[in-house]
Formats: sequence, structure tokens, C-alpha cells
Amino acid sequence: MKRLTWICALALAATACGDDDAGGVDAGGVDAPGVDAPGADTPERPDTGPCTMVADEGTPALCDDGCDNDGDGFTDCMDFGCDGVGACGVMTCETEGPEDTMEACTDGCDNDRNGFADCDDFSCQALAVCPSEATNRTCSDGIDNDDNGFIDCADFSCQMDDEGLAVCVRENSNAACSDGIDNDGDGDTDCDDDGCSMREHIVVCGEGAVTDPSMWEAAVRERCSDGINNDGDVSAMDVPFTDCGDFDCTGAFESDVCLDLPRETGNGRCSDGIDNDMDGLIDCDDGNCQGEAMVVCVDGEAVELTDEEITAAANPLCSDEINNDMSDSDTRADCMDFDCSLDPLVTVCMEETGDEACSDGIDNDDDGFVDCADFSCNRSTFVTVCETTSALCDDNIDNDGNGFKDCNDRNCENTAACR
Repeated sequence: MKRLTWICALALAATACGDDDAGGVDAGGVDAPGVDAPGADTPERPDTGPCTMVADEGTPALCDDGCDNDGDGFTDCMDFGCDGVGACGVMTCETEGPEDTMEACTDGCDNDRNGFADCDDFSCQALAVCPSEATNRTCSDGIDNDDNGFIDCADFSCQMDDEGLAVCVRENSNAACSDGIDNDGDGDTDCDDDGCSMREHIVVCGEGAVTDPSMWEAAVRERCSDGINNDGDVSAMDVPFTDCGDFDCTGAFESDVCLDLPRETGNGRCSDGIDNDMDGLIDCDDGNCQGEAMVVCVDGEAVELTDEEITAAANPLCSDEINNDMSDSDTRADCMDFDCSLDPLVTVCMEETGDEACSDGIDNDDDGFVDCADFSCNRSTFVTVCETTSALCDDNIDNDGNGFKDCNDRNCENTAACR
């Protein structure tokens, strides 16, 4: 994508240094957010006569002659070939540091000296000050997020990877199922396509269709949390895929209703009467409640036990050298099984798990990894002190001190903030 970078040079002192118009005009009919069309905001130059046509526009003279010398649709400082050349150098500042805060991303400076200033820098693009239409979510919400006149898949930013974002090449979003285009090229368009008419999260098709894009998020949230298997699909074992137990809902671009949910696992959650993972199955009816250490489910029925009774019954199962798991696919036994090692009510496993053990600065399981650097902590849904929630993954702080913050931290990869 072409980007515009300006230098605060004496020759351009009267112009706005660091100008990065996030709502640029499309160049040559091609949407290029953050880049003005050639000549849109450039200072007027005297007529220099016929343009010199060359293969690359990369000399100080060619980058300041008002011509599109290489015929690629971008003139002078609009052209990547002029980046850092002559009057098109990138402006730097006296202060140097990360370019990932609201202040650093709006000062017109290349603070981290990587050649990209403000919203041109990837570190800034997650901030609200840099509107972007380049994710599956923003390319399917019916909104012109970057205010450049192009909405969703009509925006070039939504087609910037090799084949285009998934939401723009598949008929599996409410935007794609109502745009009048055969996005997946199978001969069927919109609601005539099974990808639209037989999906849990599609609300623009069928009875009571929701056609207003501003209402899609709420409608998808309701559809994916109503406890009904709306599209009627079932597993090979005839178990219905309902709500967040259906990939249609977990992968829905319009709503994050199925993200940041705890798994229905562990004796505590498998006996609390709550459908924790919102898959339509509660406690002992959920297949996740059949693990190595499960004692609250007997013959598929829940039994009432105190925490002390659960610990007393589960500890022997997690130390008997037998694979007590009810699933044939799980061959791990005792503390090698996450059902034992990550259940906070199991105490025989020397694991780094639970908020206390994951914040004490000690390598409790002697595996060379301490606290939130240990998978037992950062992959456990029972641990809250690591960077694993949307709130912690969107505060610009390295909360767990592992050297990575927010969406740069792999612990955040499955949260709504970083999806």
C-alpha cells in the first residue's frame, strides 16, 4: 500500500509537516486508505514541461518535479520510490522511543526511527486515532471505518493480502450475504447460497431478516446465545452444534459474543449449573466434563460435593497411574492430563497454575518457566493474573511482565481485543 510521508524541510516549512490524511481520496479509482490521490494535497508547482519517464521515480529531481515519472499512478512523495529521497524524507523528532501511544501516533514524527510515522506505523494502527478498514471485523460491519468513501469489501484495504480477507472471498458473513455478489464464485449469490441460508450467525436471510448493518452485532449476539440450534447442524454423534458450540458463532465477524469464554471444564465449573462456554450444554451434559479428574459427574448426572470433598476424591484419580479419562482420544494420565494439572481443586500435581502460583515469582513445577511465562499459567482459563482477558489485552500495558504487551502477547491471541 502506498503511504505518504513528509519531511519538515525548510523548503516545505509553510506546509503541514507529517500530514497523514487518514481519509485520503482513492488514487486512480483504487482505494488506498491513508494516502491522498496524487496532487490532492501537494503544493502547487510551476509547469516543468514534459515529464521524464523512467522505470523508477527515485532521485531528488524526479521526486520533486510534479510528475508521475514511472506511470504507476503516484506522484513524487506519493510514490514509494521517493520514500526518504530528497524532500520526501521521513520526519524524525528529537525524542526517540516506541511509537505505540496516542501522543506518539499523532505528533507527525517517526519516533521509533523505523521509517514509518504515526498511522503509517503498524504499532499505531491498533489505536482509535488511526481508523482502519483492514480486518475481517471492520470489513464486514457495513461501516466506512476509515472514512474514505469505500465500505467493507469495496475497500481496497479489505483485499490487501494475496486473496483478500476471508470475509471478502467467502459467503459467510452478513455483509457478504447481502451485497449482491457471488463472493465465493460457486454460482449462488447471497441468501441463495447455502453458506448464507444455513448458518447459525447469518441474520440477513430468512424470516425476520435484519438488513440494517447497525443492528447486525446485536442480532448475531442474540442468535448465538439463544440456546437454539438455529441451523440444525449436528456432529457425527448426533450432538447439536448450538450457539458458541458452533463454528459459525465462534468465527462470526460481527460479534465477539463467543470470545473470552471459559471452557466448561474442571469440577467447579462442571457443577455450577451454568453453561460457561455457551454451547447449549450445561455441566455434566457437556463433553468437556468427562475428564481424568472429574468426580462431580456420575453416570452423566451431577452430584453435590464441597470443594474439600472434590479434592479428596479427585487427588487419587490424578495419582493412580491409570488413564481414567472417559474419552478414547485422550491417552494422557494423571498430572500429564490437563484435566488434573489445571483443575484448581486438584492438589497432587506440582503445576504452575492458579493465581497465587502464577504470580509468586517461583518456578513451582520446575520446568524452567516462571509464572505467566509458563503455559500452565498463560493457557489456563482459571488464571486471571496473566494477560489473557480483553481488558488486559487492550490497556497498552505489559500486565504479566513477560516482555510482550496486549496483542503482541500470545496469551492475548484468542481474546476479543486481538481477534
